[in-house]
Amino acid sequence: MGTSLQKSGFYLLKLHDALSKAAFMLGSGALAVIVASFAYEVVMRYFFNAPTRWASDLVSFLLLSSVFLAAPWLTREGGHVSITLLPDLLPAKWSRRVVSAGFLVATVVCLWAGWIIAGEVRILFQRGTMTLSAVPAPKWWFTALILFGFVNSPFYFLRLAFGIQPDTTTEEAGNA
Repeated sequence: MGTSLQKSGFYLLKLHDALSKAAFMLGSGALAVIVASFAYEVVMRYFFNAPTRWASDLVSFLLLSSVFLAAPWLTREGGHVSITLLPDLLPAKWSRRVVSAGFLVATVVCLWAGWIIAGEVRILFQRGTMTLSAVPAPKWWFTALILFGFVNSPFYFLRLAFGIQPDTTTEEAGNA
């Protein structure tokens, strides 16, 4: 029974990793589109005197998307901001405890923010609120991306807090 439960947990972690990596790749693609649209805007504005109406809005939406799509994977990789003054001054045993406590606090804060954002997504969806932009889009789409980042990152904070390290052996073997 325990082995079956462990396998299920392993597959859930792998599924979460796959979802987060796919979101990270989408976020990276959004950054590429940002660069391309800015380049297009510059060419159109300064060489053809025909600025676009949509480029600035697109960049804003894609920047928001890239941040919250990439957040869970960056949390997994330890790419979040960390101030390590206190843990660096403590003995190793206490340092691990302080860092783990920080990860647990981050988990609670992210889940709390996710709860609030989920309510906002529901309200925006029910009201049909649109963005105030040259090309209006449903506002809940973008708020849902914020929700994605705030709901998925805490699972990595929990894994970090309890020392459940991501399995990199299969990734390293695939890259060799």
